[in-house]
Amino acid sequence: MPGLRDFISVLDRRGKLRRIHGEVDWKYEIGSIARESDSPLLFEHIKDYPGKRLFTNGLSDCGAIALALDFKKEDVGVDDLARSIERCLESPISPVLKDATIDLGDCATNDIDLGILPVPHWSNKDAGRYIGTWHLNISRDPETGDRNVGVYRMQIVGPSQTTVSVSPRSHLARQISIAEKRNTALPMAVAIGVDERLVICAAASPPYGIDELALAGGLIGKPVELVRCKTQPLEVPSDTEVVLEGFIRPGERTQDGPFLDYAGVPNTNFKAHLFELTGLLFRNDLIFRGTAVGRPGAEDHQIYSVLSRIRLADFHGSRIRHTIQTFLLRYRAFRLFQFAGRIGGFIRNKNGKAP
Repeated sequence: MPGLRDFISVLDRRGKLRRIHGEVDWKYEIGSIARESDSPLLFEHIKDYPGKRLFTNGLSDCGAIALALDFKKEDVGVDDLARSIERCLESPISPVLKDATIDLGDCATNDIDLGILPVPHWSNKDAGRYIGTWHLNISRDPETGDRNVGVYRMQIVGPSQTTVSVSPRSHLARQISIAEKRNTALPMAVAIGVDERLVICAAASPPYGIDELALAGGLIGKPVELVRCKTQPLEVPSDTEVVLEGFIRPGERTQDGPFLDYAGVPNTNFKAHLFELTGLLFRNDLIFRGTAVGRPGAEDHQIYSVLSRIRLADFHGSRIRHTIQTFLLRYRAFRLFQFAGRIGGFIRNKNGKAP
């Protein structure tokens, strides 16, 4: 299955990729450069992490999204992108499981240390390093076994622990609630550095119970190939740069942030969940994938602008706020979209509720 590296090669051949050859600091500098650029970036020399690279801003405009969707040309409008995605999602293709366990170059199931990965401290407004910014969170409903794939923010809080921030109305929150009622942990896998089309589908908001990996199969035109995790009863895409395996602890809450959010202002989630790693796997010549949020028109805004046109963008807020934000995204009014998010964040924080 085509993966992240194939997409980077396509961007390079089309002259859209900007390679950063000089050494950059993972603390603040990578995020600062990313927020000032509207081009796909490949950082090739990261301080303290020889041999490891980082890719960001991959879907920073409609032309890059068109290449990710395998269009033969780049001059495609946002409406054309949305219609293409909608047609593909109408014909989902279920993923296939390869008869194999995931096999990456480096593997740890004990003495796990997330510090071995070149995770940026994206902003000086962030409390720490955010490993989960552009990735897949994969879990299953404890009752039905239905798979959910989403993109939920994750901050490193220990060598083998991260936060997981979810909206109370999100599908992952629903699965966590079911597990907590049983007083059991919820297994979860995190895939970082996958085919960009998988992230697009994970960012979408289909009805609960629909497998986002089947939607991704429709978008790619063939089944997504999966392999079994080593330490959890889950599966991840076979062509993945980094895999985190573990579980969400029942009944435990922790602080996530402060962090620079999509609205461009610092925010804090005081009721984030705690993710405990049981396995960490990554490629020897790793390319880490992440994104620096907070800039109007950044790649997360670009994707939601496309998804809003086919009613698949949902920030799980109030219906009024959702309507306003969807309208602003449709017309690519990104600064006003951020402003609407800031108002919502202020109201939630004033009422003492987690964002």
